Amino acid sequence: MWAALLTGSAESQGRGSPSDEIRDATGRVPNLWFGDADEHETPRQRFHIEVYVAPEVAEQRIAAALAAGGTAVDDSNAPSLTVIADQDGNKGTVCVDVSAAKKD
Repeated sequence: MWAALLTGSAESQGRGSPSDEIRDATGRVPNLWFGDADEHETPRQRFHIEVYVAPEVAEQRIAAALAAGGTAVDDSNAPSLTVIADQDGNKGTVCVDVSAAKKD
């Protein structure tokens, strides 16, 4: 369902991946990976989004998410990882691969 909803094709599930990850062949939709969740009594987030961006656009992406009503809840690993929550407390992470930028 998620593959069809996000990319328009159920064939996007598992594309280039050994798991249930969703990969859009056009590159227009971020990859979506499903992990297992432990059983719990209290409702909590069961969906985790990580958006990987280039270092030069990370600040702009974070600012856009905050302007749209998000809240930065953990930037202790910035610029590599910044966790942003929506109005309901669901969290997503903006990820930056800074390893390439550190190489001489």
